[in-house]
Amino acid sequence: MGLIQSYFSDTQEYYKNYHGPNLTNAKIWKQDEEKEDITEHIKSFYGTDNNWNQRLFTYGEVFPNKANYHFYIEFLSDDNKKYWFHGTVGESQQIFNPRLSY
Repeated sequence: MGLIQSYFSDTQEYYKNYHGPNLTNAKIWKQDEEKEDITEHIKSFYGTDNNWNQRLFTYGEVFPNKANYHFYIEFLSDDNKKYWFHGTVGESQQIFNPRLSY
């Protein structure tokens, strides 16, 4: 198994047992444009079990036709701790798997 296949397999396995904080806010925007609320759209990928539906997605799946847009996604844990990640939408085939900050 190649390095990328191994990473993909290990990460998919990780999400089978993952239960993350509640997704509370998601925005996307292009430089100098108004931010668009995409919370419900991202929740469809994050899933009702807060585990990304036990899989990885590509930028193209999560953000179709949004290359080079900026995004910010925020979460709130059961003990009211805020987590987030942000970035720029990558190439459509690139894996979307940012790390949470707090």
